[in-house]
Order: sequence, then C-alpha cells, then structure tokens
Amino acid sequence: MYKIGDVFVYGANGACEITDIKEEKFARETKIYYMLSPFFDARETIFVPVDNEALTGKMKKVLSREEVMDMIRSIPEAESIWNDNANMRREEYRKIINAADRKELVKLLKTLHDQKSKLEEIGKNLSVSDEKYYRKAQNIIHSEIAMVLELEMKEVEPFIEQVLNAA
Repeated sequence: MYKIGDVFVYGANGACEITDIKEEKFARETKIYYMLSPFFDARETIFVPVDNEALTGKMKKVLSREEVMDMIRSIPEAESIWNDNANMRREEYRKIINAADRKELVKLLKTLHDQKSKLEEIGKNLSVSDEKYYRKAQNIIHSEIAMVLELEMKEVEPFIEQVLNAA
C-alpha cells in the first residue's frame, strides 16, 4: 500500500503525488481511495480505489535522476513512428498515451517535434489531433522530468534543449 506523499507516474495523468488516502462513497459504495494530485495540474484530484488492481497497476515508479537524464539523452536516437494515414496515426498515439510507456512516449514526442519543425519551415502547423497528442505526451514526460529534477514545468523544454545541445 502506498502512503501520503508518495510520487509516481499515473497513466496519461503524468507525475502525481498521493495527497490523501480516505474513505469515500461513490455510487452507493464506500471504498478507500488514493487521492492523487497531478504535478502539472494541482487543481485536479484523481480518485483511485486502493483495491482496484487495474487502476493501481497504472501507478509507475518515478524514474531516478540518472534514468531521467538517460531518457533525455536518448531522444535524438528515438525512432520515428510517423504514419501518413491520419486515422492509423491517431489510434497509435492514443494507445501510446494510454499505456504511458516512456520509451514509446519519447518516440511520439520526437516524431511530432520533428514533424512540427518540418511544417513550420513551410508556414504550416500540426493538425489539431497531432497537436493534442503532442501536448499530452509532453505533459506526461515533462511532469516526471520536472518532478525528478525539481524544475518548473516551463523550465523542462529549455533544459532538454540544453542537455541535447551539450551532447
């Protein structure tokens, strides 16, 4: 069982902290819940039933400082997962966001960052759908980086650029 103050990555919500563990009644059923506060949106509260293995299974240990730095350094080598078929691309991105697998999220971020750069060179933007998934992936990855390295969310992207430019 987790305790108040524990931090982890919770699925597509990114880095979260347990702010409370208490009994709540929802739909005529009383259960004990972890109350989670996402790092990048402290106004939001997520209720996770302590006895729900499917949901508590989404609570992943936060990376160490060294693991975060390794993840950042791996960005240039990340494989592109671009697919010209917009429907297939959306479905793949949705799966990646829901699974919150860091390696796949890094691939997604790099793919969409590169695509965004290409499009900006010709005066265009990412599609609304691609932009949505880009932001979601950023929130998941950046919130963990910010939490582990004790940065503000707005400092994460410049920090990543600094690390990659120094490599």
